[in-house]
Amino acid sequence: MATLRIRQARLEDNAAWVRLRRALWPECSEHKHRLEISQVLDSDGVVFVAENDDGKLIGFAEVSLRSDHVDGASVSPAPYLEGWFVEARYRKRGVGRALIEAVERWAMARGFTELASDAELRNSLSIRLHKRLGFSEMERNVTFLKKLKPGGAGTRN
Repeated sequence: MATLRIRQARLEDNAAWVRLRRALWPECSEHKHRLEISQVLDSDGVVFVAENDDGKLIGFAEVSLRSDHVDGASVSPAPYLEGWFVEARYRKRGVGRALIEAVERWAMARGFTELASDAELRNSLSIRLHKRLGFSEMERNVTFLKKLKPGGAGTRN
């Protein structure tokens, strides 16, 4: 790849950004992708995108500022890498690293000294890549959610 451009996402990037998000999170609904995009754009976070020679978006890194508990973080809010993705045919060319470096520069320019992230337990590639880029593993967990049904156990009459 002759030229790689990393820049902040713009409103006109939404369609390509949704396409990339679908590749990363295929189980996520279109509505949820669009909702999360608007939440990121309306927050104090940032989204960086990677463009190829033709100006096509080939990757992204989404960062939020989380004020809730972030495992291992010593500051609040903490910049949190919510999503990080590079199209398969552009991997192993430094695109992912360039996206993370842009995120790090952005965070440091705002006075942050830490960057948090996560990966699903079964995503060994993501875990390896995080470690290769200097992230330290803080904890492993399984998250639970129970759907509550009206009239079910624990309901008061």
